[in-house]
Amino acid sequence: MAPARTDSRPTDASQLLAAWEHARSNGLNNRAAAATLKVSEAELIASGCGHFVTRLIPDPQALLRKLSLLGEIKTVVRNPSAVIERDGMVRGVQNHGGADVVQADHFELVCETTQWDKGFALREKTSGGLKLSAQFFTAAGTSAAKFFLRPASDVDAFAHLIAAFTSVNQSPQESISPELAASIAPLEQTTDVAPGALMAFLQTAARLGQSLTFVTRNRAACLSTTKAIDRVKRSDRGGWVNVLDDGLDIHLHEDGIRYLKPVADENGDGGWLHWFSEEQANALSVRCTQDWPALVRSAGVER
Repeated sequence: MAPARTDSRPTDASQLLAAWEHARSNGLNNRAAAATLKVSEAELIASGCGHFVTRLIPDPQALLRKLSLLGEIKTVVRNPSAVIERDGMVRGVQNHGGADVVQADHFELVCETTQWDKGFALREKTSGGLKLSAQFFTAAGTSAAKFFLRPASDVDAFAHLIAAFTSVNQSPQESISPELAASIAPLEQTTDVAPGALMAFLQTAARLGQSLTFVTRNRAACLSTTKAIDRVKRSDRGGWVNVLDDGLDIHLHEDGIRYLKPVADENGDGGWLHWFSEEQANALSVRCTQDWPALVRSAGVER
């Protein structure tokens, strides 16, 4: 049973850390625990500094260029309505138009590193063993991108990397800045997402076995990956639909995805399906190159 939402946030880092540990023991992930405790995720993570969290120096560009030393890692990018978690080995990092592009064998991550304000390394004890990660956040304390070690990762290389990027400041206190409202143009040529349409689309995609490109983004990062999906299931918790394949997890909040905009290629053989939140922010985009009519129909759109 999850802890009840508190009426006030913890007043200091030690109280926050204790509340975080309690939330973890009740099965809440870190983002959900932060929301329950009415703090940003970065504030929550910082409370573990000096225990199982290490604050990193604010140089994400340099750290990104060392990711290839770790071997296989899992990269995670999320927004309020969608999460993509993708395993892969980083091949290199290039700068394009001011953005740092992490190129891996199974994904591409475009990083607006000017928005990456805070970084931490975590050594979390879980029922499945020790979970090692490097996590980055915006000035407002929201997640930019996270990198988790996998069973085949080089743990020694991770330890050396974190040691090289450890900040002299290991304060468990974290300050955040208010997040500015995004400027979003009114949506055009969209349709309301019917109940069950997102699940139906994913199930159809899994049945057809076609390779799809999935893209999710936030203010600070954009993760894209291409794969045929197989295992789709509805979560027991809070209206989430999950793709749970080897090397790829996608978590989508059905209640938070309200609009759909299909954009067909000129030849009509493929196209993009752009899914938007109630706030009209892009939650997830999916590129289809085959079976476009069937996939669009499964999403509740007649084309």
